[in-house]
Amino acid sequence: MKQRIRSVLLAMVFSASTGLPVALAQTSEPASGTQAEETDASQPSAEQAEQTIRRLQTIKSVLENRRQQVRDLLEQLADADELSKPKIREQITELQQRIRELTDSFERTASNGVNLGNLDDSQDEKFDWHQELALIARPVIDGLKSATEKPRRIAELQTSINLYQQQVEATRKALEALSRLEQQEIPAEVADSIAEVENAWRQRNAEIEQSLVAAQDELKFLEAAESRMLETVGSAVYEFILGRGLTLVLALVAGIVLWYLMRALRRLVRSRRQSVPDREQAARIRLLAYGYHLLTIVLVAFAVLSVFYLRGDVLLLSLAIIALVMLALGVWRFLPGYVREARLLLNAGAAREGERVIYNGLPFRIASLNLYSELRNPELEGTVRLPLATLSELISRYPGDEDWFPCSVGDYLLLPDGSLAQVLQQSVERVQLKVVGSIVQYASADFLQLNMRNLTREGFGIIANFGIDYQHQSIALDQVPERLKSGLIDAFREAELEDDLKNLVVDFSAAATNSLDYLIYATMDGRCASSYFAIQRMIQQTCVEICNRENWTIPFAQVTIHQGE
Repeated sequence: MKQRIRSVLLAMVFSASTGLPVALAQTSEPASGTQAEETDASQPSAEQAEQTIRRLQTIKSVLENRRQQVRDLLEQLADADELSKPKIREQITELQQRIRELTDSFERTASNGVNLGNLDDSQDEKFDWHQELALIARPVIDGLKSATEKPRRIAELQTSINLYQQQVEATRKALEALSRLEQQEIPAEVADSIAEVENAWRQRNAEIEQSLVAAQDELKFLEAAESRMLETVGSAVYEFILGRGLTLVLALVAGIVLWYLMRALRRLVRSRRQSVPDREQAARIRLLAYGYHLLTIVLVAFAVLSVFYLRGDVLLLSLAIIALVMLALGVWRFLPGYVREARLLLNAGAAREGERVIYNGLPFRIASLNLYSELRNPELEGTVRLPLATLSELISRYPGDEDWFPCSVGDYLLLPDGSLAQVLQQSVERVQLKVVGSIVQYASADFLQLNMRNLTREGFGIIANFGIDYQHQSIALDQVPERLKSGLIDAFREAELEDDLKNLVVDFSAAATNSLDYLIYATMDGRCASSYFAIQRMIQQTCVEICNRENWTIPFAQVTIHQGE
């Protein structure tokens, strides 16, 4: 039961110490007595005074009751035995603590919540960075608490009222039970103890009812003040515009003006520089440019903090400092990555400007190093832009004389399935081919994995086999190869492919089962790659034409049957 009485008293103290509703907006100037008086003046003075007097009467009644209880206990302590004294002293200590709390509550209620304890200028000699950080964050926390104080207080009062009502019902049942006992015939010594218990319960019931009335009065006052708060919205917005809103605008203007001034200075210096720097000088200039960007950011942040400081807005200054501290911690966490990226900007990292690098299975040349570096392939359309964090994971090397891609637009390719394809388009994403009159597309990385031949870039050779009958065996090694070769050269000349013919070989290959075979090998320039299959047909046609002209028999597959006797 003592715990219940203590919770009742603490709730009364908290409810009595609650002042007027919190303003919707705060100005940049610190709270003072003048502002408190202006806030009080904005409320209905008659109703406010009536509520304050009612709370003071309730607290004073409970305070006098506690003092009388202390006096009674002191008288009992003088006549009590050694066994009862510790319990009486404990009760006196608890009552004295409650008297101090009620006295403080009475004073704060009478002074409308003004507390000099918050204005104490005492300082600890020992420096504690935890405490200093808490002091910086204190305005932010106070602002959040102030913004939610009234809803929290209304919820607490509703909970306390429900608890008081339950306690009143419990004390009523206890008093009814004690009244029924008094109607019975009981010994005198027991009756005296029951009377003491009944007196204690009646005191508790009176205290709880007083606390219930005080909580209900305060709840009504807060709900009435909540309904009147809309009337102060206009004045609160006006105060915000002239106070914190003006501070934010000034800080924003200062930051923007300083930012554009620094950009104008950078453009002026860039316009004065006429010479084109080499790669090493470009790396130093790039580093100076990023250092200048960092200096600009620092100066803009300093300008914003200076505006907050000069305007005396502690809340905005604290929020800005907390944001900068969090930003600094984030930068420190990612510092190794920043160092690696800085080495790339200096062209001293694993990937360097102008060198060859493999990205997504394709070779690229690092065209420029920047926050977003550019990768280009001379044979492919399009550009790949990579952030420094991704580029720092790659390793480049000197390009040398290597090809950047196995083909170019317009080249003719011999695909693994033996079909002839022409390159129509190739980019960093896809390669488009024309195969037998149809369009075929490949992903660029997959295209590199094909086992193809570039007839245009590398040139090509055509192999053909041709055979004549065994009846021409006498001239097979001299006359036949010479006439075949001369006839083929004439055919290439007539087809206007003489300049593209690099070499022509006609030689006896083998004495096959039914024919004497010859190997014909023509080495062609890549310019005539589109005639790859036409040249093969032309070689066979020319050989048949020579045989017709020379009356050479072309054999066919034969089966010889020997009949035994």
